[in-house]
Amino acid sequence: MAKKIEHSAGGKFMTLDELAAFVADAYACGATGRETVLGKLSLLQKLQKIEVTIETTADAE
Repeated sequence: MAKKIEHSAGGKFMTLDELAAFVADAYACGATGRETVLGKLSLLQKLQKIEVTIETTADAE
């Protein structure tokens, strides 16, 4: 079963600390670093939301 990790900006836009927390959360949930990351940007190209889908070991079998 795949697991989706999502983080949204605490304010209007995402900070570097929030991005670091997202990466740490993804790795803690089994990410390998090869997953594709999707993001939602504002009209000014600032990051508002980010997500990644992690395939679990049960999916690989």
